[in-house]
Amino acid sequence: MAGSLKDQLLKAGIASRKQAKEAELDKRRKRKKGQQGPAREDLDRAAAIEAARREKLEKDRELNERRKQEQAERALRAEIRQLAEQHAVPLPRDPELRYNFVWKNRVHSLWIDPSLRSQLAAGTLALVAIDPAFVLVPVAIAERVRERDPEAVVQTSDEPQAAAPEEDDPYADFPIPDDLHW
Repeated sequence: MAGSLKDQLLKAGIASRKQAKEAELDKRRKRKKGQQGPAREDLDRAAAIEAARREKLEKDRELNERRKQEQAERALRAEIRQLAEQHAVPLPRDPELRYNFVWKNRVHSLWIDPSLRSQLAAGTLALVAIDPAFVLVPVAIAERVRERDPEAVVQTSDEPQAAAPEEDDPYADFPIPDDLHW
């Protein structure tokens, strides 16, 4: 019994030629449909892969941008630290006065001598915050630091910035002395 199943069924009279042609046509349709089906799935899969690739590229770009910003901030802080440390006025070994100042809504203090106090009051020295410490620097250096980071400069002079004298102030002729200690 050599031959295809179709030929055998036709010889036996179980199937007609019309049924055989329909079966062959169905087989071809299924084969063709099977070829088109995976192609659509491949297109969908490729689209999903492309979308995932784009999303990953966007995340990588944002991450790189964030890293560049952090690196720039670290470089700026290092530049400020170097600038302040190079031009820092050394504090005395035996300080006599406790100098109080406000920074970030907290009162801090620094032990200095009278000559540094008079320079602070005259406005020739300024306080600069470097990490957890405070450094005295000349005003020109403080201005360079302020250009890079306004928050780093704590105080430029001892004079109150917000206090404007009133015209009818009865105590206008009596200034508060600089050496007054509480």
